[in-house]
Amino acid sequence: MKTILLILGLMISICITAQEHHHARNEIGISPGVTYSPSHHNWGFGIHAHYFRTLGDHSPWSFGGGLEQVYAHGSHWTMSIGSKYEILDKLNLAVMPGITFFVRNHEHDHEKSHEHSKKAQFSIHFEIAYDLIHLEHFHLGPSIDYSWSKHDNHFSLGVHCAYGF
Repeated sequence: MKTILLILGLMISICITAQEHHHARNEIGISPGVTYSPSHHNWGFGIHAHYFRTLGDHSPWSFGGGLEQVYAHGSHWTMSIGSKYEILDKLNLAVMPGITFFVRNHEHDHEKSHEHSKKAQFSIHFEIAYDLIHLEHFHLGPSIDYSWSKHDNHFSLGVHCAYGF
């Protein structure tokens, strides 16, 4: 019985804390996760870091930039700028166009003047995240990402971890 009351008390305190939504003007965060590329049919690991600033104290809109690194299917990294919109309380959608730099290994090419080359392409990154847990300035929750470029696309399922100030 004590265990049940302890678990119930913990759940209630988490729910109360989660409802104390601190709407910060600035947010810096990361979203590590597992990636899947339909164009390459393989799994990998990726991490997305971002900074956003809201337009006003209670505005649902914010603007910022991000970096993404994917370690699989022809490793690449992306620089992007864009916006985030709070669809519902704690549910956010970010759209970030950018430039993706692909790292290719050309060891099978006849011309071996460069071991690696980088190819830049326009890309767009979408992220939907739910701030499940709010602890003062920190928030944490699941995220789903989709990134598209001409020669690659991938999905990512991860954890959105951010600090608002």
